[in-house]
Amino acid sequence: MRIVFDPSTLRQSKKGSVTGVVFFDFGAARQFPGSGWNDFVIVILNWWLAALERLIQGQPKADLRFMDGPYWITAIAHGPSLLLRCIEDRTDAGPPYDVLVRVEDLKRELMTFARQLSNACAQAHIQSAELNELRKYLAN
Repeated sequence: MRIVFDPSTLRQSKKGSVTGVVFFDFGAARQFPGSGWNDFVIVILNWWLAALERLIQGQPKADLRFMDGPYWITAIAHGPSLLLRCIEDRTDAGPPYDVLVRVEDLKRELMTFARQLSNACAQAHIQSAELNELRKYLAN
C-alpha cells in the first residue's frame, strides 16, 4: 500500500483552495478512488492525519474521507494492523474491498505524503491556514 501524490498537479485557486492528484495504490491494479484522482489535498490530508491520531489513541475506527465524490476509507483497528475498507457510495458501485495494513505503514505513507505536499507548496509559494495546520504534524 502506498499513497500516490503528484506534486506537478498542485494548484491553488483564487479563493485559496489547493488541489492535486492523490490516491491510494494497493497494487494489483487497485487504486482508490482511482488513478489520477484529483482532490483538495491539504484539507483531506489534515483529516486523515487527525483520523490516524484517533486510531492510535484507541478509537476502534475512523474514516479517511475524500472531499470530492462519495469516497472514503473506513479504517478499523485490528491489533497492530488496520483493516482499510474502501467504499464508493453510489448505486452502481461495486462492493467495498478490504485491505489489511500495519498501522505503522499507514502512518509512514501519510507522513511521506505530508512532507511531499509541504515541500511542493513551498516550491509553488502556496500558503494557507490549512497548510500551517499540516506542518504542525510534521513538527511532531
